[in-house]
Amino acid sequence: MGAKKYKNKQADNSGKVHPWRLCPEGQHAVVTHPLHVPPNEKSPEGHMTTRHFHCANNPSKKDQFYPLEIHRIAEDNFSKVKNRPCPLGLEFGDQGSKYDHLIAGWVQYWNDVLKPDEPLDPNLFKALIASESRLIPDILADKKRPNSARGLTQVTNKTRKILGDEKGELKNHFLTVSRPN
Repeated sequence: MGAKKYKNKQADNSGKVHPWRLCPEGQHAVVTHPLHVPPNEKSPEGHMTTRHFHCANNPSKKDQFYPLEIHRIAEDNFSKVKNRPCPLGLEFGDQGSKYDHLIAGWVQYWNDVLKPDEPLDPNLFKALIASESRLIPDILADKKRPNSARGLTQVTNKTRKILGDEKGELKNHFLTVSRPN
């Protein structure tokens, strides 16, 4: 899948890369959190307040995903996606269709954003996940090596870093996630 096969979708009128996104392009979602206000004239000792959910500028100023938005997009939108992979459990019983909503949602999201000449197929992606991890989300390829491939798609730590690097394979879309995420 060479980069030239993708035509990046321009942000819609809201400034978002995709309608499911919580913030405009160049920003990311920040969860409500406590905030220390430094001392000032009104409050010589400073005080604590609550900073509510908001959008903050991305360091890269480009499309950048963080775990909060990744989870919210899945929770808010994936149950509505119609093009799901085959519901058969393959040889994995109940576990075989457990991730179908996530597969369908992310396949649709990336097809919408990247506009590939040949769209990703949710059945192919499900088969890839089944062959890579046997649909076990916390599996490590080699338990003796902490940098081993991990998760449903068996992403290595090196690949995770590439996906979050402005000079990496994806020039306009970054995933900023920790190893456990």
